[in-house]
Amino acid sequence: SFLSGLLNAFTFLDGKFFNTVKLLIVKPGQLSKNIQEGKRVPFMNMLSLFFVANFFYFLFPIFDSYNSTLYRHMYQVGYHSEIAQKTVTAKLDEATIAFKDFEETYNSQSTNLSKSLIIVLVFAFSGILMVMNYSKGSFFFNHLLFALEFYSFQLLLIAFLLANLIRVLVKVAFYFGIDWAFLLSDFTFTSIHVSLIAYFLIRGLITYYRQKWYWAILKSIVLIFLLQGTVITYRIMLFYFTIWTM
Repeated sequence: SFLSGLLNAFTFLDGKFFNTVKLLIVKPGQLSKNIQEGKRVPFMNMLSLFFVANFFYFLFPIFDSYNSTLYRHMYQVGYHSEIAQKTVTAKLDEATIAFKDFEETYNSQSTNLSKSLIIVLVFAFSGILMVMNYSKGSFFFNHLLFALEFYSFQLLLIAFLLANLIRVLVKVAFYFGIDWAFLLSDFTFTSIHVSLIAYFLIRGLITYYRQKWYWAILKSIVLIFLLQGTVITYRIMLFYFTIWTM
């Protein structure tokens, strides 16, 4: 279960944890390769790492990259917004609740669900990797390993560690009369986020999938666009799931 896996993971927040984090940063894809080859010492197992990453992201969010507010769904997502408006109107009529109260409840519920269901994105990315590396003849589990490592990197090192470090940096700068609030803007953080994702994918494809550097760069560009597509689809699915659970 998630809870038992999480408790087990926290028993390794010592040398294994820090060795694993270091490997994630220095050589993306190597952890997956080690596990595939049966070399599991001195590193955490992949599922435990993902549980820990998801735990920290759940408790200490700065940017919620996988969720959208009700307002965005209703007015900023093209054709989906038209359907979202009709869906919300029908729900309001059914529940006889004020829109403001409904919006607050929806945003809170959606935020929690978006963090709990990130495993859906992991499986989606695994499928994409399987298609893009079909010639390798690898099993789905092999691609799942890399997808878990990728999302652990995103959640633990970008969404949690980097985001909180930037927030602390902005506060310290403000204390000395320097305005670095732009570092917390969506544009700035997204730019940093995408750059780090590109770094991980390029290095990871070379290390784990044994791609030539030029193929790794090309595939990484394609993967970034496909990842954005899966996140958009995930947000839309999350909208209907959140409405259904309310």
